[in-house]
Amino acid sequence: MSTPVILCVDDERIVLHGLREQLGRAFGNEYSVEIAQSGEEALELVDELVKAGTAVPIVIADQLMPGMKGHELLINIHKSSAKTFKILLTGQVEVNAIGEAVNHANLYRFISKPWDGTDLVLTVKEAMRSFFMDQKVEEQNEMLKKYNEELEQMVDERTHQLAQEKEKSEQLLLSIFPEETAEELKNKGFSSPRHYDNVSVLFTDFKGFSKIAMSVTPDKLVQELDECFSAFDEIIEKHNLERIKTIGDSYMCAGGIPTPNSTNAVDAVTVAKEMYAWLDNWNKNSGNDHAWEMRIGIHTGALVAGVIGKKKFAYDLWGDAVNVASRLVSNGEEGKINISADTYNLVKEKYPCIYRGEIATKNRGNIAMYFVE
Repeated sequence: MSTPVILCVDDERIVLHGLREQLGRAFGNEYSVEIAQSGEEALELVDELVKAGTAVPIVIADQLMPGMKGHELLINIHKSSAKTFKILLTGQVEVNAIGEAVNHANLYRFISKPWDGTDLVLTVKEAMRSFFMDQKVEEQNEMLKKYNEELEQMVDERTHQLAQEKEKSEQLLLSIFPEETAEELKNKGFSSPRHYDNVSVLFTDFKGFSKIAMSVTPDKLVQELDECFSAFDEIIEKHNLERIKTIGDSYMCAGGIPTPNSTNAVDAVTVAKEMYAWLDNWNKNSGNDHAWEMRIGIHTGALVAGVIGKKKFAYDLWGDAVNVASRLVSNGEEGKINISADTYNLVKEKYPCIYRGEIATKNRGNIAMYFVE
């Protein structure tokens, strides 16, 4: 780092040598004392020093010089080096000149000629102390500004991250729970169970799943099952059904919850038809050396829906309607939609059905069943 410069300007060489000698004795090698015999020469020197990155803490200029006067020089220096402390030497008080220097050059002090050596050295020392103190404050302010900008950036980034995390959490809630239930959990911290009189429960399962599981790698098995269930998710979303859960190769969803409606039975049969259509197309185009065959059972009835668990929440359904739907899928046939009499009575105007009779079921007795044509 270059040595800071004290610049002395006077048209009399003997005065300049006196200033240089006096300041040199006072400050030694701590500062460099440069001299100029005119305002024009001083401006050129200051311009060179500023461009070179050399600090010019103090300029001491005589007022009465040929050409550019002292106060005019200080005003010009102020334009290129505003932080420099300016001292004006004058043999006689020129009020107007001093006023100009104060207003337009931020004059630090004027000293009358002949000057007192001790007073001059003390003035320079005090000006130097102020210059470097100002410089230090400016550096600290710059560091503080930079720190604040970095802190603001960190806060903005963290706020953005929190917003993203919140959005992910909300999306995760919506992927696990119906929207109405998710909102209740967010707002209350719990969800109250609700009774529904008319809900259509749909179950699917795959024929020969264990055999398929033995013939492919675990990764391949999960990938294919995920493709099926992801497609089913998209289908039920179109028709206002909610996925409840998957159990192994079985997929369970329901219509008429959490918002009751009168179309859930028809919606469930429509979903079942689209599931079969998707599966048929997938089997033809997947390139697998095995086909996935599926059964679907649907029953419409009363049940209770709600959230269970304290650490791991789960949205689930309870009631005889769930048990009947489960029996319907287990007593169904591949490629067919097996529905109960309750569901049949709600869909028969839209979907023709074939009565199968009363089928004996495990732990539930005989159940009247229909195949949707």
